[in-house]
Amino acid sequence: MNQAQKLRKSIEGCELQHPAFREQLDPLTRHVDDARDGFASRIEWIVGPSRVGKTMLINALSRAYPESKLDGRRHVPVLVVPMATNISPKLLPSSVLDALGMPVTGRTSGVMDAYMLKQLGNAGTRVLMFEEASHLVEPGAKVPPRAAGDWFKFVADALNMTIMLFGVPRLAKLFESNEQLRMRASARREFRPYDFRSPADQKAFASCVRTYADLFGEYGWPIELPLKLLVTQCYLLTGGLVGVLSKFMQELASQLRYEAPRPLTMEDCRLAAGAIQAAGHPDFPAFVRSEVSPIELTTAHAYVLETNGMTFNHVVTASGDIR
Repeated sequence: MNQAQKLRKSIEGCELQHPAFREQLDPLTRHVDDARDGFASRIEWIVGPSRVGKTMLINALSRAYPESKLDGRRHVPVLVVPMATNISPKLLPSSVLDALGMPVTGRTSGVMDAYMLKQLGNAGTRVLMFEEASHLVEPGAKVPPRAAGDWFKFVADALNMTIMLFGVPRLAKLFESNEQLRMRASARREFRPYDFRSPADQKAFASCVRTYADLFGEYGWPIELPLKLLVTQCYLLTGGLVGVLSKFMQELASQLRYEAPRPLTMEDCRLAAGAIQAAGHPDFPAFVRSEVSPIELTTAHAYVLETNGMTFNHVVTASGDIR
């Protein structure tokens, strides 16, 4: 493996435990621990834009509570259940059984639910994490939202099991349509992109950029842009989404596969940015001009929120001004 490939592997394997991520991970970890200790079941729901880090949260929790053998039996304390698009009522329990690796052929919906509960009990599963749960409320979904809510409540009650639902903000429709699920669930958790108007968010996002930039430098490809300029250009590209920042850095590394170590320029960054799907406002492309105004940065963030159905919050600055 040459130096460029080593750099690319390092960038692709870099999982940033940044402050916004820890703010979500720590309470969810406590809820998993409570479930494993037999406390009352919970229904948690976590929403945020694509590329904000929801899958990374799921992966971190799954790794922390891996499958094992207990007294010679399979033990799966935390089970990740991917939700397919256009899922049908019968496929709700079968998606759980598929995640467990259990055969489901030839069973009716009612029998499927009973079989699912039995297998979850046998595996000692205490937490179900549903990835892309917002597929249940997409246009054309085959399961009525109220019925889907009833099913999640049934599963939580049947085994005193904690359920975590991850998705984009439209997942709220599931809870709006079922008052019993809504009253049983915890408050909505929003995983939001960093807001450059907030000094704390600005510092956290800059730290993420610096971590990637340091990796490039360690392998012989220092990014020659001043850090402040690199941070603002990356924010213009991402609107504060660390997942998009990661994608950009991976693309930048991949473009060096046949090159010897050298300083990276604004043009290198522009080419990498043009090869991925930007999240910021299309009127303000990144790495095109060296001057970036606060209005452009705010617009990039607002665009991410608007396109994902999230509210744009006012921020109180250190001077007391509201922006």
